Amino acid sequence: MTFLRTLGILVVSASFALAGAAEISDSPQTDHETNFRSGEAEVSAGGLVLFSPSIATHNRPTVNYSGGFIQYGHMLSDLKESGPLRGNFEVLGELCGSGVFVGDGTYVASVTFWLRYNLVKSGWKWVPYMQLGGGVTLTDVNHDIFGQDFNFNLDFAAGVRYLVSPRCSLNAEFRFQHISNANIAEHNLGINAQGVALSVSWFF
Repeated sequence: MTFLRTLGILVVSASFALAGAAEISDSPQTDHETNFRSGEAEVSAGGLVLFSPSIATHNRPTVNYSGGFIQYGHMLSDLKESGPLRGNFEVLGELCGSGVFVGDGTYVASVTFWLRYNLVKSGWKWVPYMQLGGGVTLTDVNHDIFGQDFNFNLDFAAGVRYLVSPRCSLNAEFRFQHISNANIAEHNLGINAQGVALSVSWFF
């Protein structure tokens, strides 16, 4: 009888313990590092301003443009567990529309795909990142520069996030963009522009 009573107490205790463990494991994780696990996603919205010419400036006219963009990002890998380069890879798609405020043209619209590396240090709310991108651009900027409306873009950016909450970050980055037609039109002077982008991201 004593054995059965003891066994019953153990079963009941184990049941409560398992129930408590289930509640803990099912509860949402608030640590910002969970945003950077494989399969996690984010959406971002922001604005940018870019100035040209930069780098190779010979014979390139001034074309400055600013606008807004939206991004969808998908985490490709989990965090590396240790070391100064602890982080993960992320792929992003971006739609961007800009207006030309200095130069011969009115708009620059692009679709860009990015590969980003997030540097995530345990316990930090600051998350630096670097990314490379490429895509296609439509613009009516002077055809002496591009030769046609349809062009290609190559991009580089480096920035930093600040996690204002477990599922939201403010982002600031330096961005460089090269636009040209890859010599498929008569004129291909191209644009080299650089500037800044500011955005806000929501993770889910």
